[in-house]
Amino acid sequence: MKKVLIVGLTGRRAVSIGPSFLQEYDKTYKGKYDLTVGINKTPLDGYKTVKIDLSNLDELTKSFSGFDYVVNLAGLSDEKNPNFMDFVEPNLIGTYNVLEAAKRANVKRVVMASSVHAVRGYPIGSTFKMTEMPKPLSYYGATKVFVECMCHVYAYTYGLSCLAIRIGAYISDEALKTACPSRSNFDYIISQRDFAQLVYKAIIAPEDIKFGILAGSSNNKSNFMDLEETKRLVGYSPVDDGYEMCKRHMLED
Repeated sequence: MKKVLIVGLTGRRAVSIGPSFLQEYDKTYKGKYDLTVGINKTPLDGYKTVKIDLSNLDELTKSFSGFDYVVNLAGLSDEKNPNFMDFVEPNLIGTYNVLEAAKRANVKRVVMASSVHAVRGYPIGSTFKMTEMPKPLSYYGATKVFVECMCHVYAYTYGLSCLAIRIGAYISDEALKTACPSRSNFDYIISQRDFAQLVYKAIIAPEDIKFGILAGSSNNKSNFMDLEETKRLVGYSPVDDGYEMCKRHMLED
């Protein structure tokens, strides 16, 4: 099995994705890849773990050694934060350190967390292709454009396969009843099981795929991010529709 290290599933800022991703892994993907979870200070029972310090390149390189694939979901995700300097260490330096450590440790592929906020400048109600230029509206979104650009640098300059997922509005199964009523649109929702599938498809995609930007969205009735390139590139086949999913759970509430 492919040895996969996933970083960013634990800690204060990972509360929305971490537990539900592991739940989906246990239910659907256990035995399909060999998972190790990168931890900082937060302990995690029931999984193989390795200590990760994204600020220390040498230690990070040692931590990555022996893994075939690294999935990096770590970073500061706050599109309303007006202080650019808050993003420098986790989102800019952290991105460089992850990619450079993966290169030094001979990792085959890195899957990086980008965000729909890299392209929030496009009007809601439209659908744009992944090949169109980024249009961020926040410092957070701009740092995710940086992630995508660095992914391209390491893919084509250093030969490290790198896929970036523009993660939409992630809604775990547990959060459906509270998250859906607070939303004004459902065009870039991604469900718990679709996100876990997309990560899996990015891991197992053919090794000759060097670079790609993937649409992190469910199969929504109206989709902000076009899914066709992502389906073609990695075989993604989302099963949920954010509109129907939220409609159903709001009626149940």
